[in-house]
Amino acid sequence: MRRRARRPRIPGDAGYSLTEVLVSMGLMSIVMAIASTGFYSMYHLSDAAETAALAQAELQAAFNKLDREVRYAARVSDPYFDSSTWYIDYVFPDDTGVNQCVQLSLPRAGGTLKHRQWDQRLSPSAAATAVANNLISARTDASVPPKMTNPFVLKASGDGGSVMDRLNLKVRSVVGQDETKQGVREYDLEFTALNTLSRAKYPLTCTK
Repeated sequence: MRRRARRPRIPGDAGYSLTEVLVSMGLMSIVMAIASTGFYSMYHLSDAAETAALAQAELQAAFNKLDREVRYAARVSDPYFDSSTWYIDYVFPDDTGVNQCVQLSLPRAGGTLKHRQWDQRLSPSAAATAVANNLISARTDASVPPKMTNPFVLKASGDGGSVMDRLNLKVRSVVGQDETKQGVREYDLEFTALNTLSRAKYPLTCTK
């Protein structure tokens, strides 16, 4: 009978012990946990950036629409407020020539910028609609708590040599739970009422 040739034994070639297998699995688990955390962080940052970009695009579209409306305003009021909300009004004629009152409002603590419109001849009864969400005032005033300064400023005709009323809006857009998170952007916008009429001849009669 022919004898089978035996594979020569190599020193140290005794395989892996159970302890070595367990240690290897433990190390791989740690590596996978670190890698998973990194992948999650990248996904989270990417998702936050995309959300912020979409929110800013929607906000810019809302401000563009507001600019077109204020452009036809005949008058812009002085800002006013109650215990919780800032307001400003302006008047513009609709397609039929009927003057419409518009009220913009923003909570003093921040929140949703709202738009309410009604026939100037009638009492305000229409419900307010949202223009933009997650806004806070970007103005600073040492005499009031942070973020609660009036975001609306009227630059009346005659101020600065201009014959037109101008509505200045200064707000900070907050995408997320607070302004420390990603998606914060500041807006300092001025909307000009190109059809401004004399304040003496055209009193603003929107209710306050």
